[in-house]
Amino acid sequence: MTTIIPADRSEFSIDPAILDLLPTQGSVELQRDAAGKVHHYHTHPVDEILLIISGKLVFKWEDGERICGAGDTILLPAGTLHQSEALEGGAIYAIATRPPLAAAACG
Repeated sequence: MTTIIPADRSEFSIDPAILDLLPTQGSVELQRDAAGKVHHYHTHPVDEILLIISGKLVFKWEDGERICGAGDTILLPAGTLHQSEALEGGAIYAIATRPPLAAAACG
């Protein structure tokens, strides 16, 4: 059965950096990884944009490796082989996808 839970507030706040990730029509995924969670090497057919909200992770790609933390943005071109591992305390990040464009890693 569908249930609607009435709100106890009328306004919500979303960081503008996350709103900027939203496409004209579509969604942004929110991901939480516990410490030690590994997303083993893989690729995607679309560009990915990751915005680290809290915590840190080791991000590895074909040409390098970097520890990324809160505020870092990872621009990952379609087809790029990559892996990540959440460090102590885990990590929370937003993920948006786009049709393939040119991009680079961790700003």
